[in-house]
Amino acid sequence: MTNQNCDLQAALEKLHEEDWLHPGQSAFQDMTSIQEIKTDKKYRQKSYWVAQFSHLLSNQYQQSNRACARILNQANHQYITRAAARYPESDFATLTEVQESLVAYAQQQGVKTDG
Repeated sequence: MTNQNCDLQAALEKLHEEDWLHPGQSAFQDMTSIQEIKTDKKYRQKSYWVAQFSHLLSNQYQQSNRACARILNQANHQYITRAAARYPESDFATLTEVQESLVAYAQQQGVKTDG
């Protein structure tokens, strides 16, 4: 999972920052309202990506929410619980798929992903 030059934490932080700065707007200024579709709205949410990683860590690696919070560098395990409740199904089969999708989406939105 670490063979790509990508700062996943920076991508997640950018999503979180944009969510706080512009809670009523699209998370990235490049997006037009016409292009917004359900998947894009979901992808802009940090909690979606955290939920996807935590579902796989819980289901495939038997990690607790506390362990997922440590692995994903989240301060509070309750954030993991809320994210998983908000997005109760995993859309990906492997952690690599989640990472590749997050990297692709972040690059599409202009987030710097190289270290």
